[in-house]
Amino acid sequence: MKIEATSRTPLIEINSGYCLIKGECYPEDISEISIPIMKEIEQELLSVEKFVLELELYYFNSSSAKLLFDIFDKVDEAAADGLDVQIKWNYRSGDDSMQEAGEDFEEDIENSKFKMQEI
Repeated sequence: MKIEATSRTPLIEINSGYCLIKGECYPEDISEISIPIMKEIEQELLSVEKFVLELELYYFNSSSAKLLFDIFDKVDEAAADGLDVQIKWNYRSGDDSMQEAGEDFEEDIENSKFKMQEI
């Protein structure tokens, strides 16, 4: 699955145990991206031995934060069931907001490997 980025939504690529979410995320209707993303991730988690979730966000709003929490919960649940899950949180050098957001998300992760990377 590939959804091209727009001025308000990120690039989303999900394929073969890998999910990339990159860009800005503040869509007018979050369900336009949340429903297909969650369905695709659920299918991927059932068909792979390892799953990598890579995020490089520059801005997201509160409804997008809820989607991110939902994604993290879903992949962390799969990790609790034995799937090898790695989450990579990339943030731009000097972007304290995205660094702090990653740190906040990391606190809620119990079973997945979470790596923060300044880029």
